[in-house]
Amino acid sequence: MSIPSRAPACGPALHLLAASCAAIVLAAVPVPADAQVSLVQVRKSVRYTQTSETRVALRPTASHWFQADVDGTDIGGIAPPSVAGPFNVAALGARHNNGVLVFNPVDNGWRWGADGKDFNTTSKEELDRLFPNGTYTFTVNGTSVPLALAGDAYPNAPVFTLEGGRWAGGAYVVDPSRPLTITTNRFAGYGTHRNSIICLFFRGPGYVPAGVTSITSCPLFLQRSSETPDRDFSTVTLPAGTLRANEEYTLIGSFGAITDARTVAGLPGSTNTARYLTATTVTLKTITPVFPMTVTSNITATVATVTANIQYRLQDVGGNGSIYAFAVAPAPKVKGGDDPKAMRVGWATGPDAKDDAPTACVLAQLSQAGQMVAVTADQLNAYLTGVLSAQGASVAILNGVPVITVTGSTFFVGYGSSGASMINGGVNRSVVTIPGSLTCEPGPPQTGWWWNPLEDGRGFSLEVRGNNLFFAAFLYDISGRSTWYVSTGPVSLDGSYYSGDLLSASGGQTLGGAYPGFPVLASVGPVTLAFNNASTGTLVWPGGTVPIQRFNIVPDGLNLDPVDGQPESGWWWNEQEAGRGFFMEWQGGNLDIAGYMYDEAGNSVWYLTTGPIGGTATARSFAGNWWTFADGQTLTGPWKPNRQTSSNAAPVTIQFSGPDTALMTLPNGRSTSLTRHRF
Repeated sequence: MSIPSRAPACGPALHLLAASCAAIVLAAVPVPADAQVSLVQVRKSVRYTQTSETRVALRPTASHWFQADVDGTDIGGIAPPSVAGPFNVAALGARHNNGVLVFNPVDNGWRWGADGKDFNTTSKEELDRLFPNGTYTFTVNGTSVPLALAGDAYPNAPVFTLEGGRWAGGAYVVDPSRPLTITTNRFAGYGTHRNSIICLFFRGPGYVPAGVTSITSCPLFLQRSSETPDRDFSTVTLPAGTLRANEEYTLIGSFGAITDARTVAGLPGSTNTARYLTATTVTLKTITPVFPMTVTSNITATVATVTANIQYRLQDVGGNGSIYAFAVAPAPKVKGGDDPKAMRVGWATGPDAKDDAPTACVLAQLSQAGQMVAVTADQLNAYLTGVLSAQGASVAILNGVPVITVTGSTFFVGYGSSGASMINGGVNRSVVTIPGSLTCEPGPPQTGWWWNPLEDGRGFSLEVRGNNLFFAAFLYDISGRSTWYVSTGPVSLDGSYYSGDLLSASGGQTLGGAYPGFPVLASVGPVTLAFNNASTGTLVWPGGTVPIQRFNIVPDGLNLDPVDGQPESGWWWNEQEAGRGFFMEWQGGNLDIAGYMYDEAGNSVWYLTTGPIGGTATARSFAGNWWTFADGQTLTGPWKPNRQTSSNAAPVTIQFSGPDTALMTLPNGRSTSLTRHRF
């Protein structure tokens, strides 16, 4: 999505947006009378992600961290703290900033490094080369605080056992009407340090208190060996209804080994520690099932028997339909799996998966002979056909099937007037996954910006909420004018597949104008989205077949942790002004936003801008200018470069009053209240 006329110093976000980078100047402020230092900490940490019951791996980037931090209340105006120690000053150069910490207004604390963002790398060797173990001595408000970071006492990686849902597509999916039990593995060496800490917490809508996102805070569960020496793991159950339906949450668990802790008379009330930490992150998705289902199973090392008892949706009871039992399976396990006509649904994962030669997952059914056979949606054979009664149906998914025949497959059950309507309408649910060295576990994509790197200048806004998707594409018409298309509807196959109409819109609200009513919509053809995994997929639309992938707003943006008080990413709107919407994505405190609306003639038009988060952790804000573009790639035409037509079409400011509410200023002295679009 690159725009050629941009300043390289602004980073990769400008492949999506336009050139316009401004320096941020922080004015000195008086030291508040109630300034209070509460934490002085030096820490090395290792960060992991968990994507299945057993798959725990280092984060692909930013997996190893060094942090030297001073936190507290209203401390932005104190004399800059400093830290001395065994730094590799020659290698760090100017980034070391002579050991003087920098106040990071996003984090509301003093951080190491000239950019005030501490340090991350992808290897322990690099971390130790630049930040050797030893004593790091802080000077805070004239007080010396020496902290010994020694012993390489990294704990083992936390691994979660989760009960109440199932793994799908690298995330744990749970019905929010059911309880969720979270249990960690054992913390090896727990209790053998100055203190050992187990911490669990969530980030997500309606659950985490405002401003509480740091892994030094544990609003869900906190356990210290000094207080609880007789248990080296933690477990907690969230009651049914704790989490909101159709939302995404992040579960983080950390094991911390404190190697030094001391009180300092000059900093009363401050906690001062040196620690080694490991943290594991899990993505949780709360999805209300499309229809009720209970599963009974008996799966041994050799034979699998699985039955699903389903209840039809109330609106379907009394009608006619067919029930289908089918699977998404690794192509090598399926007869005809390598046929180009086979319906592909993602890539297999597991120990035998290869990034340079991914294994396709294909739609399949078991034949009478017990062979997995590739099928298309139209070729699915019905398990049962007839009147859909209020009693529901019992469906034998697997009946004494040899496990070796179905390893790596995820089995589904669904119903509809045909196989195609069942798949396209999303009336299906996964029943069971049989693990294997190559395993197919379809799952939904990440919410955010997507693009094809070979077709920069146009892009895609995409969000899946529960069982529904909202997709928009920004591009250009044949005259070169910016335009956009949209599609929305139910997803299928655990969120990994979507089929619907691609719609154009006209006659709606302008950027600064009054609301004229809902726009006119017209279909321009079908659109299909099939996701290989959470960050790659394939778009099929009137413009052909387009590979798409997630987009980094800033360098390594997709792996950056959210900042305190960061609002939600996704679609925003004013419900009283339907037909116009704003798509926002945050990556590490940086916002990329598009406005989808109309020009004075009623034509669809879009505006873009990007920039850093502002405000405080409890009152976030954004300020910038809308940018406009023209002459890029059309829906059906070949790629051609676009051009920026304005870097200041109009100013835009957004004052967020919470994670999902905001007030946006518009031209002509107008403003509009925005909320997250819970479609």
